[in-house]
Order: sequence, then structure tokens, then C-alpha cells
Amino acid sequence: MLRFLLILGCTFFMSLVYSQTNSQNAVADNSLDYYLFQSFLATGSQQRISLNHIGIQGKQLEAGFLVTAVLEGYPAHTIGLNRGDVITSVDGEPFHSVNTFNIERDSNGAFVSFTQEHRLTFQRNDTTVEVSVLPVFENLFDSYRSATSNSVLEFSAGNKTIGYIRFWALSRGTNDLINYQKLIASLDHCDGIIFDLRNSFGYLDSQHLDLVFNDKDNYFIVTEPPDHNYDFADLSPNLTFENYRKPIALLLNEDTRGGTELFAHQLAKLQRVITIGSATAGKIGSFRIKSDFAESHIEYQPATAVFIDGILFEGLGIEPDLSVRFPYETTTRGDPQYDAAVNALLGII
Repeated sequence: MLRFLLILGCTFFMSLVYSQTNSQNAVADNSLDYYLFQSFLATGSQQRISLNHIGIQGKQLEAGFLVTAVLEGYPAHTIGLNRGDVITSVDGEPFHSVNTFNIERDSNGAFVSFTQEHRLTFQRNDTTVEVSVLPVFENLFDSYRSATSNSVLEFSAGNKTIGYIRFWALSRGTNDLINYQKLIASLDHCDGIIFDLRNSFGYLDSQHLDLVFNDKDNYFIVTEPPDHNYDFADLSPNLTFENYRKPIALLLNEDTRGGTELFAHQLAKLQRVITIGSATAGKIGSFRIKSDFAESHIEYQPATAVFIDGILFEGLGIEPDLSVRFPYETTTRGDPQYDAAVNALLGII
């Protein structure tokens, strides 16, 4: 049975192990990534951990917390926090992406919803900004799905209309597949669409590909030694849907992970698709939750023996057709990768 991460829900490989072993691939439970991974690995909505958060991704620096992505429609987006901003404090105390907004727990150890506004201070270039923010209490699986819907837009460029969707998450749930159909259908009149897969996560189903492909004839082949070899197209029934058949620009970066990488790998086979940005993570492995009585962490298991279309994908990822650098530390206005996607589409449509 295939065990690499995020191809199908039934192939998720998650085990609960009581251990004190540390690993360089481990994500501790004081990290937002822990709650992101946990929410996708959970077997149902009741098992997903809700927490107070403001809808950001980022990394801790000496100067503070560098924001690397902001979820559309969530508190950080609402208050104008941008990629490249550095959060320095909340209510006068150093900011921590999990602990700052999740001080209290109930008798079962679960986080408690907190409805009080906080004063958040961040640095943008040489300017210090202070704003009020009210976190939401939600699991990150639901947050990423909602942000995907919130991201949809369209705009005019010359005499052409371009659509945009940021796929924060890929889910194979029936309701989510229906929602993806609706999102694509709402942009069907557009001359081209930007699929933004930067900082994305989730698991892939062949029905996601049916949204764009006319048939399943060229879906990728998965090989896992010693003798597992099958066509990805055979894993799910056909999706009855009028697929999108116009040009697509795919935005990728180093935090495009798991199923969304495989989504990009397959889409890149189409001549009407161009990939733009920076190389993806090359992480399609599995996760294990490890726990002891004091703490828990999620350990990543690389898929070092899984081949996609005959290529050892783990650690390799996808190199975009058009390389456009956009370091997280960049604080200038604009998004050069997004701009390049618009220009690339205008050159195709």
C-alpha cells in the first residue's frame, strides 16, 4: 500500500507512537505547522485541533516573526499585515505564533476560544505599526479551505480577463470537490487563470486534475518498490464537470508541498500551462505523530523510494519554467511572481 503523503486520503500514513526520540524532521506542538499537519492528518472534524490564530505563515527570526504568507479573509489580512512584515510584539510581549493567542486550556487540555482584541506591533521596512487584532478560533484545515474560496478574483488586463485562485489547501472531501468545481466554473469565462500554489498544502485526488484535463490518458504513474506500480487515473472515478480548457499560469515556491506539488507536476504537462516562481520543496512523504506525557511532535518520513513518472520526486520537486525570485524578506510593494504570471498569460491568450 502506497504510504507517501497527500495523494489520496486513504493513503495517508499516520501513526501514534509514544516516544522521546527527536528528529531533524520533527515539528513541535508549539509550531503552526504542527496544527496544520495535524488537521490534515485527522480522520474527522472532531479530531482536528482548533486554536486561536490570525491566519499567517512565517518563521521566527532574531528580530521577530517574519510573515511569509497571509490567508485571505482572516484577521491578519483584514488588518493589512503583509508578506515580509515582521511581528515584534503583542500586548507588549514578544510574539509567538501559537503561544501568544493560546494561553488557556480546558480540563481536557484543549485550547480555549479567546474573544479579546490584542495590540499587535509589526515592523515594515523602517516603520513600526501598531494595530488591534482579534484572532479566530478554528482548525487550520477549515481555515485553509475557507481562504481558498476567499482568494478568488478576476480582473481586466488590456482587453483580456484573468482569473485568480490561491489553492491554500487541496481536499478530496466531496463537498470540497464540489466547491472547487464551483470556483472554476465562476471563472470559466476568463481568458486565463492564475493558480497560486505558493505556501500550499493538502492531498491530491485525480478528480482535482479532472477540473483541467480533457481525459485521464496522461495522468502520472506512481511506482513504489518492490512491485507497486499503478496509474493515478485509476484511483478515483471520473468527475462529471466541464473542465477549464484555457491557459493557466501556476505560481510555485519553496513552500509548495505534498499534494499540491503533484498537482503542479501533472498540470505542467499541458502546453497551455506555464509554471512560474521558485523550485518546490520536493516533499511527498508521510507523517507520524509522536507523543509522550510532556509533549508531542509530528515527524516527517521522506518518500525516498517513491517514483512519479519514473522520477524520484522526493528532494527534487519542480523547477518552474520561468524562475522569478521573491525572497520572504522582500518588503517592497508588489509581487514580482504574480506580475510575471499576468504577463505570461497575456503572452499566451
